[in-house]
Order: sequence, then C-alpha cells, then structure tokens
Amino acid sequence: MKYFIPLIAIAKVSCGSKIEKKEAEYTYPPEWAPHEAIWTDFNYEPYSGVPSEEERLILIAKLSQYVNTKVVYDNDSLMQVGRNRLVEFGGRVDSIEWIKLPYWSSWMRDPLMFVTNGSQNKILDFEWSCYGNVYSCEDDFRGQLSNTLQQMKGYSKDSTGLYFEGGAIEVNSNTIIAYKALATQRNPDRSVAEVEQILLDKLGKEQIIWLDEFPLIDKPGLKIDSFFGQGANGHIDVTTRFLNDTTILATVISEADRAKNSMLAHDYTVFQQNLAQLKAARQPNGKAYHIETIEAPDYSLFGYPLTVNEGIYYGLLSESARENISLGDSIVM
Repeated sequence: MKYFIPLIAIAKVSCGSKIEKKEAEYTYPPEWAPHEAIWTDFNYEPYSGVPSEEERLILIAKLSQYVNTKVVYDNDSLMQVGRNRLVEFGGRVDSIEWIKLPYWSSWMRDPLMFVTNGSQNKILDFEWSCYGNVYSCEDDFRGQLSNTLQQMKGYSKDSTGLYFEGGAIEVNSNTIIAYKALATQRNPDRSVAEVEQILLDKLGKEQIIWLDEFPLIDKPGLKIDSFFGQGANGHIDVTTRFLNDTTILATVISEADRAKNSMLAHDYTVFQQNLAQLKAARQPNGKAYHIETIEAPDYSLFGYPLTVNEGIYYGLLSESARENISLGDSIVM
C-alpha cells in the first residue's frame, strides 16, 4: 500500500517488452482470482502523520465479511482492543486469524508475496532495502518476514534475489506493470532485461509493461520546492491497476489542479507520459488495452505544516490521496 509517483521527463514512449514465457510451476495470480485468504496487519503505524488504527480495523472488518483474513500483529494489548472493536464495525471474528510476530511489521505485502500452482501456495520473497535505502532499516525487520512465516506456518519459500517490493508490481493473468526507475534504483548492478526475466520466470507471466518514471507524490523526503513527505519510492499500486485482463486504470491530474502548484504540475506531466506508454502497450495477443482514467485528488488538501529549520514544508497525511485499491474475488476495497 502507498502513494503516487515521477522523477524526470521522458522522451520515448515504450510499449511493453515481451519475452517468451517459460512454463512456470507457480504463478502470481491477479487480485480478482479466488482467494484462500487475505493477509493484512494491525500495528501502531509510526510512519503515519495521523493515527490509522481505526481505518485499519474498518478495512479488516469489511474484508472479513467476504474472505478469510489473516492479521499479523506484535502488541497484545493493541490487538485485544482491535479484536473487541471489530464487532462494532461488523467484522466476522470467526473468519479472522490473528498471528503474532516477534517484531513490528506493517505493509507486509512489500517484502513478500504468495504464489500458487493451483493446489499449493508458497512464499516468494524479495531482498529488503527499506524502499531503496531512503528510510533507516535499523528497526525495520520486514526483511525477516518470509523466514518468520516459513518457520511459524510451514510454507515453502522461493526468492527472486531482487531488491523489489510487492507494491511495485501490478499483474493480470499474463502481464506485469512496473516502474523502470524503481527497478534500476533498487538493482543498480543488474540490467533491466535481467530484472525482467527474473520477474517473468518467478511470477509466471508473459510480458512486462515498463513505465519509465513515477510521480513525485511517491518520492520520500523533499519532493520539489517546499513539498516534503512520505512515499514508497516508485510503487505502481497507487497509480496504475489492472481492472481485468484487458482493462487498465490509470491516474491523471486535471488541468485545473495542474496549475495549483509545482508538484501537481510535475506529476501532471509524468502521468500523461505514463498514460501514453499504456496506450502504446499491447496485450500478448497484439490487441490494445482499454484504458480508464481516474483523477488524483488535489495534493494540497492533504497537507499539514511542519517546521524544519524555520522553513515550512508540507507532507501527505491521508492514505485517501492514493489510488490504492484491493480487489478480491467478491469485493473491491
């Protein structure tokens, strides 16, 4: 889960690169495929500018009405409060499994994902660098999560060997969408072609659509001028999503919002470049995708003042500033 994204202007419009698919025993299915369960977390979130515990409980309660929900946590007292309040929010407590971890772990989708061969699931993990070494990893143990779940739950495990995150990958049944800028920033010692082949092999897909740059809204730290805030440093799951195998949902910024400030102006250009690349991309059968667009909210609505060395910066507070959605086989969040 994350925000929006760009960096610099790009000249070329790249269609998806296509590599012959190898037979994959395991594959990473799209989010609308039938779910055995959905994993999430309920922890105190130290990176949020405002408390998000209640919003997380509402999400868990809604998910539990439709699908088995596995919730990781590390604090017994917080978990007990959450368990009690889930009933208030209409949660189905019999469909929720609470799994205590020996450490804090939010955004558990990022260091690992589950792949399946249709009858068995296994963990597929990534090397963990705290979003490209833009945050301190001193107290961040998410890189241990795949080993912990393997020991606790008995899952078998495979590794990509790549520095990547689950939120940086969007898939349908045969295609991956990702940001090339993230792939190269996380893995400077590997070529794009090498990263691509590993992802295709491990996720069981036929092609990757590479979008060149991501918007500033997902850039951590100083974004532009006096805009400062959080970000996952290039995640696709907040800007571009598959709605089905032939339809893509793409973020845009309106002309009216474009004129409001330098960050919106910059991201307007990046989203238009992303949109052009998506329109140029082709499905494995050679047909174009159907593209639906969704307008990003005015970023300035989610600002708050923070004094830093006597300067005023503005950062994001609300997750509702993102396109982040979760698709289940019977629910859209």
